[in-house]
Amino acid sequence: MWVQLLGLRLHIKPLVAGILIVFSCLGLARFAFGMILPDMQLELGMNATQAGIVGSANFVGYFVGLFAVAKFYARYGAATLISRALWTQAFSMLLMAVMPHYLWVAIAFVVTGFFGALANIAVMTYIAQVVPAEIKGKATGIVVAGIGLAIIVSGAIVPFVVLKLPFGWRTSWGIFAFLIFFIGIFTYQIVHQFSPPHHHLHTNDTLRLKQILTHAPFWQTGFLFFMFGMTAIMYMTFFVSAAVQKWSVSTEISGTFWAVLGVTSLFSGPVFGILSDKIGRYATLGILFFLQACAHGLLAFSIPASWLLISASLFGFSTWAVPSIMATLSAELFGTGHTARILGLVTLFFGVGQMIGPLAAGVLTDATNDFGVAFGFSSLCLIFASTFSFYHAKKTRSGDGSC
Repeated sequence: MWVQLLGLRLHIKPLVAGILIVFSCLGLARFAFGMILPDMQLELGMNATQAGIVGSANFVGYFVGLFAVAKFYARYGAATLISRALWTQAFSMLLMAVMPHYLWVAIAFVVTGFFGALANIAVMTYIAQVVPAEIKGKATGIVVAGIGLAIIVSGAIVPFVVLKLPFGWRTSWGIFAFLIFFIGIFTYQIVHQFSPPHHHLHTNDTLRLKQILTHAPFWQTGFLFFMFGMTAIMYMTFFVSAAVQKWSVSTEISGTFWAVLGVTSLFSGPVFGILSDKIGRYATLGILFFLQACAHGLLAFSIPASWLLISASLFGFSTWAVPSIMATLSAELFGTGHTARILGLVTLFFGVGQMIGPLAAGVLTDATNDFGVAFGFSSLCLIFASTFSFYHAKKTRSGDGSC
């Protein structure tokens, strides 16, 4: 749909493959975890801190994977790297589904996160290399819609499985693993057929690490990605648990909220991708972080349960454009030929935020016996990130106009 509307017909097959890969490596293998978590907590007897440990474990693996992705991408290419990463993710998820203790689940989730990093960075690099520069924002925005699709799917499947089938969360996780395995097979042929230009894979990389680390926009981008990682993953990990525990929402209703979040997120990447092509990346990030601050802020108070729909809608609409804009920024900072390396480095900040967010939120919730404190803290962080983004958007307009 988005491909037809936005005039990207020439790139339809790579974009469809990209959507399915993101649907798998991030949507099902990570963000569906938030929907599964309440049933997992109940069966394994986990408190919020232990749930945070499992959530953060995924991003320990993700963080480590970021150090390897650039070399693997240059060595194997997009098609081979992505397919093998998806297949290994599927296997690690099957292991999670049979583990008897949360610590074993956490260890398996580390592996899932590692290969999720390889697949995600590889597909975002691939898309940035196969589409023209003037539509990168649109293209990467469309690809991240795969996250929203996965949230919708998990919001429909998990409540049904939990109510109708034995071993609820384990069965759901196993279903997702098999989906990822078959998507890895399907997308391999497409990505292999529509390969990036040869010189993008084998660039003579003369870019020194010192040159990267002394470039101020690199640190600005990294800081904003850290703030996003810390807050967004906290929300995705604990939104359903908060709805069930604080607002006494049933599994079916929480699945509806989750699906609404997924539906609104389908529009996030394309809408804000186009906007970022027009008004700039930093200004768009400022808008996105402000909307996310509102979504988090609502959960900091004892609002009526129906308002959770507003929070979920705001979060979905504003969140999943951020990774696509970061991918575009990474391609623009030092040139397209260095996209995998720069995106991998920038995503290190995201990885640190992801590790800190769920664990910190779990500790705050156990200490205060209230999810509102954690969501209030994340809302303040996002307000700061929004202000920081608008400041640098203004500075960029008055300076050299880059990024």
